[in-house]
Amino acid sequence: MPEQLDRTHILESMPVYRAIWTLALPTMMAMLVQVIYNMTDTFFIGKLNEPNMVAAIAISMPVFMMIQAFGNIFAVGGASLISRLLGQGERAGASRAGAVSFWSAAAVCTVVSMVGLIFIKPVLLSCGASVNTIGYGKSYLSIMLMGSPFIGLKMALAGLLRSEGATKEAMIGMISGSLLNIVLDPIFIFLLKMDVAGAAVATVIGNIVGFTYCLSFYTRKKGVVSIAWKHFRFDWEVFTEIFKVGIPASIGMLLTSTGFAVGNVFASGFGDEVVAANGVARRISNITVMLSMGMGQGCQPLMGYSYGAKKYGRLQETIKKSIFVGTITCVTFAFLFYIFSDFWIRVFINDPVVIDLGARIIRSFALGMPVLAAQMLLMSMFQALGKGVQSLVISLGRQGFFYIPFLSIFSAQWGFNGFIRALPAADLATTVLSLALFYFLRQELQGSPRPLKEKLAVTE
Repeated sequence: MPEQLDRTHILESMPVYRAIWTLALPTMMAMLVQVIYNMTDTFFIGKLNEPNMVAAIAISMPVFMMIQAFGNIFAVGGASLISRLLGQGERAGASRAGAVSFWSAAAVCTVVSMVGLIFIKPVLLSCGASVNTIGYGKSYLSIMLMGSPFIGLKMALAGLLRSEGATKEAMIGMISGSLLNIVLDPIFIFLLKMDVAGAAVATVIGNIVGFTYCLSFYTRKKGVVSIAWKHFRFDWEVFTEIFKVGIPASIGMLLTSTGFAVGNVFASGFGDEVVAANGVARRISNITVMLSMGMGQGCQPLMGYSYGAKKYGRLQETIKKSIFVGTITCVTFAFLFYIFSDFWIRVFINDPVVIDLGARIIRSFALGMPVLAAQMLLMSMFQALGKGVQSLVISLGRQGFFYIPFLSIFSAQWGFNGFIRALPAADLATTVLSLALFYFLRQELQGSPRPLKEKLAVTE
């Protein structure tokens, strides 16, 4: 109980700057490890010198992101509802939301696993598999699909942990699985000669370990809320609150994957070297995106709790100070990427043409990095407050409303220079849109929104 009270103190009364770092830093570290893991996985598979294996991993990636997106529905939607209910002192309602999120995620991810295994061949073909790659794709994806319930549930549980301020425990769950995956990759791929299947086995084992750690937090009764089956009820009001925030967040994940794919299509029009350079630059620049998302997700429980408790002054202070801290972080990385652009590309590849192109691309991407923090934090804020429409608009904005249209227009008008300017222009436009939506929200905060406990009528 003292540990639970301490976490409530973080949300309730801890000084805002200290609360931001207490909550956000573990999540940012987990995101950073995830980025490193993604790079390391690609590195090990690349050492096999078999392009078809690398392609098999690539064509399976959209399915992997889809599995995570299903878990993310309940991670973000459930976390938003839980933190707001805790802010209102509704622990019984928060436990119901936690139980609904966990058990629904388990059911949905299991169904996705079964459907994916049944239709694995058409799924791979729809993702671009060829005669040369479909065998490797089946080998990799079949194992990933068997482990998909653990992949989705680890994502969901990490979000539920963050909702009550247990960001350190969520970080350990995320990082432990990723680090174990990195250690196991060379063992299964090279030592046991399992190739792409080995990469999949390592990923599944890492996710099982991460899931087990997160689940143990609740089985050891360390949580402020409970996810026990006895709290589960099929309540449409609860599902509506979860889905109106969780689904837009998951659409954002899927659109990010789509944006990567469309960007590669446009890059191919300028040559294979541009495709390679763009891929490396996007992976590197993704560090600032993930750190900004990590800060936003870390601050979500603080913002949701303040909103639920009607502490609008604390809410606005959290928004302003988190944007300030996040912007300083993004500006620092933008400077490092811009000044040392050649170095970052050379870490991954030694081809002089690719290095030159990649350096130009990452310098262009760096121009848009300073506004990323405001964009990601405001999107997380809308999710925390249960504003599903606004969070959906921002999610659609970066990839759908702006980036893909800008790619087409800029590339047609200015060629390669237009191609590399599309992403920073989209980030700037999306941030302006986010600030406009926030302006209207500030007007709303002057009123008195109807409490969630009245709408949901949650009782013991």
